[in-house]
Amino acid sequence: MSRRTLLAGMGAFALSACTDSSKSPTNPTPEVPEIRLGVLEVTDTAPLFVAQREGIFAKYGLNPKFVTMELTGDQRPDLEQGGQADVTFDSWVTIFLNITDGADWVVLGEAYQAAPRTTGLVIAQSGINRLRSVADLKGKPIGVNNLRGLGVLLTNSLLRTNGMVATDVNYVERPFDQLAQAVSSGDVAAAWMVEPYMTRSQLETKCVLFADTAVGPTADFPQSGYACARSFARRNPNTVRAFQLALAEAQQRALDRSLVEEVLPEYIKVSKNVAQLMNLGAYPSTTLAIRPQRVADLMLEQQFLKTRIDVTSRMASVNPPS
Repeated sequence: MSRRTLLAGMGAFALSACTDSSKSPTNPTPEVPEIRLGVLEVTDTAPLFVAQREGIFAKYGLNPKFVTMELTGDQRPDLEQGGQADVTFDSWVTIFLNITDGADWVVLGEAYQAAPRTTGLVIAQSGINRLRSVADLKGKPIGVNNLRGLGVLLTNSLLRTNGMVATDVNYVERPFDQLAQAVSSGDVAAAWMVEPYMTRSQLETKCVLFADTAVGPTADFPQSGYACARSFARRNPNTVRAFQLALAEAQQRALDRSLVEEVLPEYIKVSKNVAQLMNLGAYPSTTLAIRPQRVADLMLEQQFLKTRIDVTSRMASVNPPS
């Protein structure tokens, strides 16, 4: 049995338990129905928009207010009372960097998991003859959306599997929506992208996928999740529970690709054609600490972190609000 199949089976088992509990008439009323939910304009958050459209949040007594965060650079949201958001979405890399920088956050759920051809380095068609292998990137600039982000972590891993180190390349920060132009103009030799930006770059600027960063040691790599301040979880246990139940149902609904294709153009502003052609990863319907722990451990290995983060100790389900 493959790892993907095994994890899918585990997720399905856990989801069934969660779904059964959601049918209980004893679900308490959320303390904060109008929860402020920090989101980014990426494929990972599609289930939230599906949930909003289908009334899943309302089913659990929630009326979330979406707060759109910036898509470039490190996110350092204030999740304490009166801050920018109550619950936030982000890449695991950014969430763990916040935690190591002193943010007392707990993990509420997983968002997205990479699959083949959902994240990788793209180059201009004119560069095909000059770049035959990853080793040919040595000494060249590579565009990323965040110098301390997931793209650098995954690209570093790709370099290592090809006998290189991070200092063999020069990372250049650009917003996702500017990376394709940076590649086509020659400002960077390659750029790390995620979907739907990869597919859009191929259609609009004739970029091509040069190296997949979701294979080998980073296959099925957990990309992102949801977190809140521990203090918020303690004050609002019913709200946290309602969000987790709604998220589990929304993630399950996102298994229907057609629903994802419908909502993507609404908040990422990509064409329906791109939404239909792009590759999709997985939307885990439960949170297993072993998955985001892979990210934290790779961050420690690459010295993104100075000390190891024990994800289990940061799980809201393990440290119930009280």
